[in-house]
Amino acid sequence: MPVDLKAYAKDVEEQIKQIRDDLAPLEAGKMTIGEREGNGPWRDVTQDMVKHHKSSLRTYELILADLRARIAHGE
Repeated sequence: MPVDLKAYAKDVEEQIKQIRDDLAPLEAGKMTIGEREGNGPWRDVTQDMVKHHKSSLRTYELILADLRARIAHGE
């Protein structure tokens, strides 16, 4: 069964939008994320999450670019 590239591209676009929406308050300093092990002290991991979101965003943008090229070539 062939993959519907247009539908797949739309899903990837939605993922990109969600990542950008999640990233915005972290970069603006409106939200922070922390973690801790057991009863230990909290540790700010906001910048780690920003890096993770940006890495994910780059990956999805590359996937979307590939899909758009394939669609443009009639696949």
